[in-house]
Amino acid sequence: MSRARQHNAIATTDANLIQDLSRATRRTASPHAGSPTTIPNKILKPKLEHVAPPPLVDWTCIPTLVLVVLLVLVVASALAARAMADVRPVERLPGPLPLPFVGTRWLFWSRYKMNKLHEAYEDMFRRYGLVFAEIHPGGATMVSIAEREALEAVLRAPSRRPYRPPTEIVQVYRRSRPDRYASTGLVNEQGEKWYHLRRHLTAELTSPSTMQGFLPELNTICDDFLELVNTSRRADGIVPGFDQLTNRMGLESVCALMLGSRLGFLERWMSGRAATLASAVKAHFRAQRDSFYGAPLWKFAPTTLYRTFAKSEDTIHTIVSDLMEEAKLKTQKNASDEAMREIFMRILENPALDMRDKKAAVIDFITAGIETLANSLVFLLYLLSVRPDWQRTIRSELPSCSTLTVEDLAAAPSVRAAISEAFRLLPTAPFLARLLETPMVIAGHKLPAGTFVLAHTGAACRRDENFWRAREYLPERWLEPRAPHAAALVAPFGRGRRMCPGKRFVDLELHLLLAKIMQRWRVEFDGELDIQFDFLLSPKSPVSLRLVEW
Repeated sequence: MSRARQHNAIATTDANLIQDLSRATRRTASPHAGSPTTIPNKILKPKLEHVAPPPLVDWTCIPTLVLVVLLVLVVASALAARAMADVRPVERLPGPLPLPFVGTRWLFWSRYKMNKLHEAYEDMFRRYGLVFAEIHPGGATMVSIAEREALEAVLRAPSRRPYRPPTEIVQVYRRSRPDRYASTGLVNEQGEKWYHLRRHLTAELTSPSTMQGFLPELNTICDDFLELVNTSRRADGIVPGFDQLTNRMGLESVCALMLGSRLGFLERWMSGRAATLASAVKAHFRAQRDSFYGAPLWKFAPTTLYRTFAKSEDTIHTIVSDLMEEAKLKTQKNASDEAMREIFMRILENPALDMRDKKAAVIDFITAGIETLANSLVFLLYLLSVRPDWQRTIRSELPSCSTLTVEDLAAAPSVRAAISEAFRLLPTAPFLARLLETPMVIAGHKLPAGTFVLAHTGAACRRDENFWRAREYLPERWLEPRAPHAAALVAPFGRGRRMCPGKRFVDLELHLLLAKIMQRWRVEFDGELDIQFDFLLSPKSPVSLRLVEW
């Protein structure tokens, strides 16, 4: 009923009521002057229930508003989809369906789990082919490739200052803390700034002579680790929490290399500081993973994810800063071991670097080194456990002495073969990120300069067209190659100028650790190893293995 009709009805009712009251007054008037007039109750309470009062709020416009909002959303969705189509490569690539505003990230919130990202990409390669595109929230295209020729073209592209997509959450945090960071660090910087940091920070770390000089101390560190493992062994040979012990090994050896001092992380009872640092490093990598593949809400508000990352960065910075101060004091008191103090002191004494960059470099080296070394050792022993025959071959090639030299390791090619095959099947970094500097044709698709590419070397290495019996652990393939054998695809530390500067160190320590373990024990695993993606591939904790004496 309209408002006009409501008002007319009320007015008519009021007029009738007045007439009734007038007639009632005349009929019931008292003959006595001054006597009160009685009005019947039925007249005082007219029945008006059938008349609806006017509403306090007029809701008649709501359907129109809903239609307008829906229309706006449809138009915005169409514009967003068109914008995403415009930023795709010239030739449209296959890939999952992008949704407005979130692109293809919805896959990692529904179909796939972020801690199983390596399995997610294996599935997408089966669905969409070996070259496909994902769409970031906002419309940018990311191309994933696992095709051999495409990978080789991307990784071999010449560049003096190659661009690597930075980890955005690290950039945002470090730029918000100029009191601690003069840059976003060697991993995340680009162009001339990256080249300056690389030139002044990595020369000693990548030098073969540095590793040669560090080898005697590394022998001692490995012996201490084996003693810790032995004291942790149960009567049946089981070593519970072996992954935690490898983390301590990584922490002690990386700190010894970078800080020039032994810090006691391999003592029987680990300090609370070491446990806190190891936990912070785990949280640090997981937050980076979730910031990239999860909802980007942290960019607009300090979400739980961002606060977790910031807390881990603060914890790592505080602990490593304390370790650096302790190492400086020890170095000043005992400068006899030049090999151990070389890297640390050269970084500290370099006048071309800001002190904040020096500290950030040590932090980044320690953080990355712990995870890479510890995870690689667990993967290596897990894979080797299915080849007791190869374990015997390794032992037969090694001398019986406890201190091993470079010559001893070189005389045991089975050690190198075992490690190379583990890097092929289970690399800690299953893909490498690149930004194309020039246009490139990949598998028949033209990609413009600036395209974000993920080179899935790990997935490619497990394909039969690239390796004979690709999904089997066969170390002998590295001694007697059998076609197909695409050795160039094995790149656990990256490629070119962006290669991990700790490659020589991790490689040497893995050789030394495997040799020393094989001298004393054979390795057995019960069941399957649960592997998850924490921005690097890592074993799900806790990990237990069995070490059986020969």
